[in-house]
Amino acid sequence: MINPILIIQLIFGIVQFFVGIMANGIIILVSSLECIKQKRVIAYDFLLTSLGIFRIFLHGLIITCHLIFFFTLELYVSHEAFLFFFFINEVNLWLATYLCVFYCIKIANIVCPFFLWLKRRISRLVPWLILGSLLFSIAISVAYNLLYWSEAKEELRKFLIGNISSQVFFYYLFPTPLLVVGLATPLYIFNAASFLLIYSLCSHIRQMRSIATGFRDSRTEAHIRAMKLVFSFFILYTSYYFVILLSFSSISIKKDVLIFFCFPVAGLYPSGHSVILILGNSKLKHYTKKFLLSAKHCLRRGSALDSAETQ
Repeated sequence: MINPILIIQLIFGIVQFFVGIMANGIIILVSSLECIKQKRVIAYDFLLTSLGIFRIFLHGLIITCHLIFFFTLELYVSHEAFLFFFFINEVNLWLATYLCVFYCIKIANIVCPFFLWLKRRISRLVPWLILGSLLFSIAISVAYNLLYWSEAKEELRKFLIGNISSQVFFYYLFPTPLLVVGLATPLYIFNAASFLLIYSLCSHIRQMRSIATGFRDSRTEAHIRAMKLVFSFFILYTSYYFVILLSFSSISIKKDVLIFFCFPVAGLYPSGHSVILILGNSKLKHYTKKFLLSAKHCLRRGSALDSAETQ
């Protein structure tokens, strides 16, 4: 008999998958149309499009892991699948980091020569940053494959079937410099950009409240909403990072508990943040409402035609 928790986990994973695919599909479509309408590549829309594409790949990998574990109760990782996940995960972390850096540079009011220089040039740097993240992710994946896979693959396989000691797994994977550098570098940059942005928004909110006629000043509320969005992004990003780190390092936890915890959080990050991006962007929110209303109208029209045919 199938464990009810497995069924709930699979249903939750499928919901996350479809929400993420729909949200990222809308982001890709709207951002691409905006570039076509403007007849030029807009840095922000290009960054959103790239992030949406790679998040769709990430959703595909996560739901595949869901299905494999549901039907086999094991999670065997092949050589190619592991490297592909490593690459996709690394690119997603870097693109999300660049998006946070973009927000920080465009919104935060920080008087610093380097910050002001970035504010003037960030739009031209975005394509090069994306290219750099791709090259960095490819290089670190290839290096990990050449240097560490032959020693780590058998230990990873044993871990996934529950026959490995924590000392051996920790020795092979967690201290690996490539993993530490690959995962930690975008996290440090992301945290720095998030804290700078939150600090700048908090300072601006205090200044606006001191001169506003009432607490419900519209500009103050807009900054509060922006700060909430940034903070929620920070929570999702950090949670996803530590789940990935936990899956490589902490094996003192039972395999079932680890899998049931890692899958939902890993799926919640790309889908949840994509929804947050839509809610925090008036253009994306407008087009999402139009798409949903059109879909609702089509469903009603289809059901009306079916009713007419049956009569």
